[in-house]
Amino acid sequence: MRRAAILALALAAASACPAAAPAPGAWWTGLGVRDLSGAPLGPPCRWIVVIALGQECPVSNAEIPELNAIAADFRGRGVAVVGAYVDPNATLQELRAHALDYRVGFLTADDRGQALARAAGAAYTPEAAVFGADGRRLYQGAIDDRFCDPGVRRPTATRHYLREVLDAVVSGAPAPFPTARGYGCALPQKVGK
Repeated sequence: MRRAAILALALAAASACPAAAPAPGAWWTGLGVRDLSGAPLGPPCRWIVVIALGQECPVSNAEIPELNAIAADFRGRGVAVVGAYVDPNATLQELRAHALDYRVGFLTADDRGQALARAAGAAYTPEAAVFGADGRRLYQGAIDDRFCDPGVRRPTATRHYLREVLDAVVSGAPAPFPTARGYGCALPQKVGK
């Protein structure tokens, strides 16, 4: 049953962009991005949002409902959201269980080697980066301002940085967009061998 639930979440997220959307460029293919089942992940979208996810990071976990909403709101507008699981110490089974337990409703990538995190310039989870189809990074930073400093959490966001950037790019506004400083957990490093 867990396997079926994971497959259902993956299929819902896989319909991220219209069939007529451009294929991701060589920049994406060169990263060798794979989903949590090991299959190549190539969202055919005009814009790709990469979110560095840490399954043990409370800030990252708290942002998943907002990321689900963003993915749903922009799915038909040429935007794919990809959650890049960046913990090199986690097993695929742990990552799959996390995606299921937290009801992740967007594409997920096995980024335990942190190739996507490096391309995004991520320093913490859940840091966001928005890329154009050509691989140009248009935005890097916070999802919103609920978490702005260590120990500080607003009940609700007053600024929705990622949504503002996505609204602007789909409306044709010129990029790049200013970085919004965020807060989260440091990218995990490999422990042991």
